[in-house]
Amino acid sequence: MVIYFLSITFQILKRRRQRLNLIFAGFFISTIIGNVLNIIYYSMTNVNVILILNFLTNFFFVLGPIFILTVNRIILESTIIFSVKKQNMYMLFYGIFLFCGMLILILLGLGLDRLILHPNAPFFGVKITIDLAPWWGLIFFIYVISFSAIFAVIPIIRTSLKIYNSFETKALKKKWLYYFIGSLGAFSIFYLIIIGNMLDDINFKNIVSIYTISVLLWVSLMYYGIGFKLKP
Repeated sequence: MVIYFLSITFQILKRRRQRLNLIFAGFFISTIIGNVLNIIYYSMTNVNVILILNFLTNFFFVLGPIFILTVNRIILESTIIFSVKKQNMYMLFYGIFLFCGMLILILLGLGLDRLILHPNAPFFGVKITIDLAPWWGLIFFIYVISFSAIFAVIPIIRTSLKIYNSFETKALKKKWLYYFIGSLGAFSIFYLIIIGNMLDDINFKNIVSIYTISVLLWVSLMYYGIGFKLKP
């Protein structure tokens, strides 16, 4: 899976280092980093190391959609309205607030979760179970899913529909639809994974693990929708 993501990223970046290409590739690079960290911490046994690597894994996975939104806004508004400065500021603030919010909840969880509900159940942050798997607390889950939805996924849906309706030819609409469906499919995998992390249900996680194979389809749709058409 990581190799396939690397292949797609290479195909995008082998063109000239045009800004739109770089930002679009940012989604795949962020996802690759998250996957690599995920693979690394699955081989670890130290709870503290697992917690840190899991935190970084979640951060890079949730960071990815902001690059897709930036691509959409550039296509929709052009760099005249959505200037390079605005692009950088939006991506930077998204990353900072995401990182700080997640970190605060993790730290709160380390200090307060033992006082809330059951000592073994997380509420604010993330707990590493006896099976060395991450178990998300309700507050952490709500923060991550709400933050990503409000500041990335919902705006992506809105801008994607606007771009789709702005196209006049069926060919362009068809290509964009591939990209849009691929994006939603990729996001659905992440949301199912974090739901599984919150439920801590092994059967649900097994079903999601099987579904994650579909990421190859979703990423292919994204790339063949607009990836290979980005201007060199």
